[in-house]
This record gives sequence, C-alpha cells and structure tokens, in this order.
Amino acid sequence: MASNLDCLGLGVGSPEAFADLVERIGPQATPIARTDDGLELLRWEDPSGARLLLTRGKRGITRLTPSYAGQRTVRLGNVRRVGEEAAVADVVVDGDTVTRMAVELEELAVLGDTEHEGMASVIALAPDAEVFADAEAFATADASLLGNGDSGPRPDHYEDDWVWPPRLAAESFIPSGMFGSGGKAEPAALLNGVVRYAERRTTMLTGQDFVVARVRSAGFEADVCLPPTVTVPLPGAVVSADVFLTGSLEIPLPAPRRRWFSRG
Repeated sequence: MASNLDCLGLGVGSPEAFADLVERIGPQATPIARTDDGLELLRWEDPSGARLLLTRGKRGITRLTPSYAGQRTVRLGNVRRVGEEAAVADVVVDGDTVTRMAVELEELAVLGDTEHEGMASVIALAPDAEVFADAEAFATADASLLGNGDSGPRPDHYEDDWVWPPRLAAESFIPSGMFGSGGKAEPAALLNGVVRYAERRTTMLTGQDFVVARVRSAGFEADVCLPPTVTVPLPGAVVSADVFLTGSLEIPLPAPRRRWFSRG
C-alpha cells in the first residue's frame, strides 16, 4: 500500500529507513521561522518540488509534514488553527466562500490564536487515487456515488431528470476532515477533480518517481500528488481520492534563528 511519502518520491519501508531519511535531509533543511515558544520551522525542498517541513524543539524533531512546492493560487479566508493537526479555512472566490477545508499548512505552528487570510497553495496527497478517462466515465463509476451507493428505491418526489442514485460531480469536494469525532479537525477530504495537466517527476534525493497533476475541483485548483504506480493522466481525466491536505499560506513569518541542524 502506498503512503503519503510515496506521493513525493520519498517512500520508505521501515521506521529505520524513515529515521535515516530525516537524518539525510536535516543538514539540507533551511530555517524559515521560529515560534514564540521556541520551536523552529525548517523546510527541505528537492528540485522535483517534493518538500518536508520539520518542526524542531529542544528535544529534536517533533513533527514532519510532507508537502509540495505548488503555486499559491487559492485565496483562503478566516484561517485559524484548531489543534496540533490542522487549520480550518474558507476557500474564497470573487469575495464569496465556495467551500471550507481542514488543512495542515506548512505555517501551522506560527498561526497563533488569530485569524489569517491570503493566497495559498493546496496540495492533495493521494496514495489510493482512482483515475478515470473523462467526466463521463467517472459519472458511471462507483467512485461518483454519494455515500455507499445503497440509496434504496427512487423516491416518488424525485424529478424524472434527476440522477438516481445521487452522484458526485467530476469537480466536487467534501471536506470530511471538518467533521472529525469530538469536533477535532483533520487535514482530510474527498476530492474529485478534472486534470488540467500532469507529469512524472523524480526526487533527486532518492531517485524515486511520483506523479503530480494540476486538477480543477469545486471552485479551486489543487496539485494532486500521486504514487509512482499511477500512469500520468491526460488533460480531461478525472482524479478521485480521499486525500491528505497540506499547503503553504502567504503570511509574514517570524525570523528564524540561524544555526546548524543537529540531532536532539
């Protein structure tokens, strides 16, 4: 089974291999910010665009966030941190909120208790994605069914030209992470999107491939990162997946303290 790291050409096969990966990227990571409580944020970026964000405390690395160097083309409003895992935000188009999402922003640790807004990249890591040739193929697939597809008989009040059972559009987005148990937000969503362009990339650090597709979803565009086993989708194809959402928000960052990376 593929992982989020496989979607960035950084796949590892064991905890020991993961620790070795962190040890390798550490000296190459660039400090980008420092929080009020002394945490340091460091960013490592491969020429392929694969990114890892490291949060460093007194005892060493306390958090690692996989990401990708996507373009900041999505306007987010009312961005606020809701826990250790995610921020919640409105997706704003022409002044109107078109959807909301929970997302693990690269800048999560420095958001504080205030609300933010700005342009952002939205990255969807999709290790178990399905790819369909076009919107017509998606419309007849089980992946487009709303819920589990067991909708029962067609209701009497249902109009003749309404599709039954209900189906999702090729450009649709359900922010499932907004509805976690106990009110806890998680950076997860169901994303369906139409591919604008896509390509295979190779992460220089590991020599592993991954596929990145620029897709148009419900009112915004996202970079969907896929494992190397996926055939590069053509424009017009539909990607459907439960995704891990990350990205980068354009906000001022507190200056980092420059020092060499070392093991805690």
